Order: sequence, then C-alpha cells, then structure tokens
Amino acid sequence: MNVLVRTEEGLLSLLVDEIGDVLEMNHETFEKPPETLKGIARELIQGAYKLKDRLLLTLDIEKTAAIPTTRLI
Repeated sequence: MNVLVRTEEGLLSLLVDEIGDVLEMNHETFEKPPETLKGIARELIQGAYKLKDRLLLTLDIEKTAAIPTTRLI
C-alpha cells in the first residue's frame, strides 16, 4: 500500500506494510523521543504517544523526504 503525503516539494509516496486505525490523539500525551534513541531514527521520529499496548510514533515527513534513500537502508 502507498500513503500519499503532501510536502513543500510536492507529493511523496510512502510504501507501507499496512494501514491501521485512524486515531484522534490528545496532544497532552505527546512525548519527545528518549535521549537513548540514536542514529537515523532520532532524526526522523518527532515523538510518541503511549497507547494501551503499544507506542504510536510520529514521523517527521519533511526530514524523511529530504534524506537520500541510501541513508535509510
């Protein structure tokens, strides 16, 4: 499946394994990524929401679109 995202540069297509639920999140529960998160993940993840049995990570789409794909592999 593909998810289309509009960026300042135009449309970006992200290949995803699956699309889950659409959730409305309370911004008060948003947390910045922990200091222990390193490398490319630290650059691309804006933060997380703690759900009952998992984490919902927020991806910085602009930064992700700007990174050459060779850095992501």
